[in-house]
Amino acid sequence: MALSRAEIISAARSWLRAEATLEGATSPAPVIAACRSNSGIAHLILENSNEADVAFREAEEHWRQAIESVATLDVPLTGTSSFHFRLAAKVPHALMEARRRRYRHLAEVAGAITRFNHLFVDAANIESGLVARRMSELASILSEILGPASAEVCLLTMTGASLNGAATFSPYGRKSAEFARSPPALANGLSSDRAILEAAVALTALLGLPAFLAIEHQRKAAETHSQCPNLT
Repeated sequence: MALSRAEIISAARSWLRAEATLEGATSPAPVIAACRSNSGIAHLILENSNEADVAFREAEEHWRQAIESVATLDVPLTGTSSFHFRLAAKVPHALMEARRRRYRHLAEVAGAITRFNHLFVDAANIESGLVARRMSELASILSEILGPASAEVCLLTMTGASLNGAATFSPYGRKSAEFARSPPALANGLSSDRAILEAAVALTALLGLPAFLAIEHQRKAAETHSQCPNLT
């Protein structure tokens, strides 16, 4: 919500506070991965490149663990239709694998988002065009898994947004509205591993190139103002 209002420092602090709630607790790999990935963005905003690099690397490792754990994920075989019920009775392993495949794709998507965010640690990745190329690749993947109208895809495909315009951060507003309608419940100790994974993926923030450039623009403007307060 803070980022949707272009309140970048508030967004960074919120992500770091969220991460701090995990200190000393034993949390599932997807939860740690989501928190570390988001704290990586926070450190980018706060210009702590080394901390951002470490956070993203740790997040990527926890997403790898989450992907591996899907192989033993408890997936119910019962379906909502008689067709699924008959299929579960005849080929239970096939149905279970099909459902696990969905969760594996979700975890892989979140890992891909984290790896994309990690690119912003090195400015050379933007200058070389690597970020732009990866944006196109990631947009295609996310469109298939999350849907072409998802906030994440919009963040990757928006064009012509002004660095100071509300359009740059509008997808974050859409995402926060989705959370308001159906908040991911990670705090519930009774949540299943499936629910926890889905929530962690939903809460993994994506840093689009227009938003990153807008953040850089806003930060430089603030620095100029602090150095020359009388500049108009």
